[in-house]
Amino acid sequence: MEESNNIAKAKELVTELSKHCVSAMSNREYSNLSKLPYKVMTFVNALNWRMKECAESAILLLESNYTHPSLMLIRSAMENAAIIVKLADIVAGVIERKDIVDADDEDLMRLLFANNYRKDEPIIGEYDGHYKAERIGKHVKRADELYPGFKRYYGYLCEFVHPNYDGVSHSYSLLHIEEEYTDFGPQLNPTFALYNAFTITLLLALSIYVDQVTSIDDNLDDFIHLCDIDIIKQNSVNR
Repeated sequence: MEESNNIAKAKELVTELSKHCVSAMSNREYSNLSKLPYKVMTFVNALNWRMKECAESAILLLESNYTHPSLMLIRSAMENAAIIVKLADIVAGVIERKDIVDADDEDLMRLLFANNYRKDEPIIGEYDGHYKAERIGKHVKRADELYPGFKRYYGYLCEFVHPNYDGVSHSYSLLHIEEEYTDFGPQLNPTFALYNAFTITLLLALSIYVDQVTSIDDNLDDFIHLCDIDIIKQNSVNR
């Protein structure tokens, strides 16, 4: 079955992603001058673990026939993929311009510390409240520019994750019109018409994520070099 092949391929991608998961890093591992490489990699390393756990858990749920709960994790995996695209864009942008701009640091700080807490709520952490979180739709749209169809698949998942028709009635009831009765219980089994699309979406999210995190790794040395040059220039001007 194609969905089984998709899950097998997803497992292979999780194995590939695991190579990027580190347990610790020195705060000056990438640069003794610039903080930007640390900001990029501390977020990337944390996001790698989030993606790994989301994907592994989604696979476990799919294999245990808990299809609907898996969709919540697959949607999260799609969001992770959209965010790693943003990070890869920041790194690639610096290399393309051969320069650092204020927006680079602002974008990184927003990714690291943004939240939607109200001002009258308890603040957790030194930077909370300073950076307003951006809507995920902005990042989904950017991912769709690079990977056409991304937004459409993400939209399908949202319909099933939200408690509306697809998320409730379509997922947990089956109306028999002629017999005049309704069955209740999970309906999103492997014979469900969109089941294969669900596994494809997980595969899509993982493929994009691994592609983008590999791009960051490939560009990291050049990025660090440009960040260090920027600090050296700033120091020479301030003397």
